[in-house]
Amino acid sequence: MSFPSSKQVTGTAAILGGTGDLGMHISRIFLTEYREHFPTVRITIREPSIPKAQELAKLGAELYKTSDSFDEVLSGVDVVVNALPTSIPEEAKKQLLAAIARANPEVYFLSEFGADWRLNEFDGYEHSEWRRKRVILANTEAALQGTQTKRILLFNGNFAGWFFIPALGIDIEKNIYSPLGPGSLRIAVTAEDDIARSIARLAILSLDPTTASTVPTYVRITGQNVSYEEIRDTVARVKGVPKGEIKTYDLDEYKKNLQAKPSTFIMDYVRVLTGERKVDWTDDNANELVNPGQSLWRWKTVEDFLRNSQ
Repeated sequence: MSFPSSKQVTGTAAILGGTGDLGMHISRIFLTEYREHFPTVRITIREPSIPKAQELAKLGAELYKTSDSFDEVLSGVDVVVNALPTSIPEEAKKQLLAAIARANPEVYFLSEFGADWRLNEFDGYEHSEWRRKRVILANTEAALQGTQTKRILLFNGNFAGWFFIPALGIDIEKNIYSPLGPGSLRIAVTAEDDIARSIARLAILSLDPTTASTVPTYVRITGQNVSYEEIRDTVARVKGVPKGEIKTYDLDEYKKNLQAKPSTFIMDYVRVLTGERKVDWTDDNANELVNPGQSLWRWKTVEDFLRNSQ
């Protein structure tokens, strides 16, 4: 299925890290649903012989090894999607930014995706992932200064595939839901395929001269903003079990403990952001920009995910 745009826009896309957890979703969506807009899709992979790489090759991807020259991968591309981990070596990051500056694509998606770290208040104990992202953004702005490349940072709240975990206070096995505050706290969650579709749509809008100005640098999307109470009720309905317990914990105490003993698991921090209502994007998202009135696709919900994973 190919989704329409206000104008027939085509371009060449490069997806860096195209067989990773999120990268594979992005690669498949570009190669299938958005192939009409991106007839050429270049994808960097670690090893061409792995099944994921072979699947993408059969879908028509042009495969490049991660060790190949970034200049070769990016030559003549219009859209670059960085799905590489932020923890790649610093020298590789420098080489990538230099190659992007030389290629001067129309659009560059930074390696983001997740919570909007601009809202963080973890002075002195912020998770290393967000510290790296701050540095990456600063280095990107410096490297691409003077180019025409549009930079986009896409935030999607939580990944649906990582959502049902005790670290977020969502324990569906024990049927206990533990917000840092009331059960009415809402949290943004987006399915990985919907993130990929949003990237493709933002790329198309950015390539179209008539809509390019509507795309901001910082973009929030959310497949669903769902409360702990709604999650509990959905689990009960889908699994046919009694409604679970809402077990409230104190936000300030939890945050003080995290400051005293910082965690290596980023979701412990996302749980705090949820308690601070900083991952409730009910009234502050770009859903209508990328998917007006759900006319292009229906956002996947928590209930959809639970039913499909049974």
